Amino acid sequence: MIVALTPNLSLDRTLRLDRPLMPGRLHRVPEVTVAAGGKGPNLARIVRALGGETCVAGVVGGHNGAHFRALLAAEGLHGVLEDVEGETRECHILTQEGGDHPTEINEMGPMYQPDAVARLLARLPAGPVAVCGSLAPGTPLDAFRAMLRALDGPAVDSSGPGLHAALESGASLIKPNEHELEALTGHGTVDSARELYARTGVPVLLTRGPEGAAYIGAEVCVVAAPHVEVRNPVGSGDSLLGAFLYARQSGETIPDALRLAVAAGSANALLGGPLRFDAAVARSLLPQVHVVPPS
Repeated sequence: MIVALTPNLSLDRTLRLDRPLMPGRLHRVPEVTVAAGGKGPNLARIVRALGGETCVAGVVGGHNGAHFRALLAAEGLHGVLEDVEGETRECHILTQEGGDHPTEINEMGPMYQPDAVARLLARLPAGPVAVCGSLAPGTPLDAFRAMLRALDGPAVDSSGPGLHAALESGASLIKPNEHELEALTGHGTVDSARELYARTGVPVLLTRGPEGAAYIGAEVCVVAAPHVEVRNPVGSGDSLLGAFLYARQSGETIPDALRLAVAAGSANALLGGPLRFDAAVARSLLPQVHVVPPS
């Protein structure tokens, strides 16, 4: 069981626009998709598609929280959820045919509520935990560090203060992208990840967009991504982490786990997001995914 714990869950509304986004102008939306959102649910979708056991954990509130529960259940994803005061946030993803990277507009979400978090942590099933996404508004960093320590070495996919807390709290893995690593160390490179690992002892799973990904720990491995037509890259990092954790839990070596992870991230971008993810497509890309020398 891989537990996908998301401190700030959301309803994700993906809106396909009828034309390129133009500020100050009217746009019509011929297609809308609403899903139980956040990095954790995306990760769980990929783990389940690949054949693993998983659950989505977090707090929800209000009408949006009830909608989140219903959408998660409709997908057949198991949820370990606690109710809080306030309203689960909505995140809007604006896409267009043949356009650039989608425009994302994210609300804040309910304020941090320690009693609900304590109840949630007490209910988590056994298994490795991935802590995914931004912190709830008002979360004290000391409380977040204490949560990470209580989880006994989770993988952490966050940014800014969340990544700093992960490094200070004995995370088993952090998953920054190049921009997040640059904010952490001053450089978004494999060499800077090596220095970070040498200093902290926390392995780094570095996502590099269309270039692929790298794992930097006691072992260093770099994998190049295949060339695919990108339909929607949102969720590709979540897909990559989910596939990596699934493969490692299944006993795969780091190079083989990283190859599957990059194939999954590429398949997500090709197919248009985690809701459309297909494990067969990811595995069909594996012959095009190669380990390359670190640079």
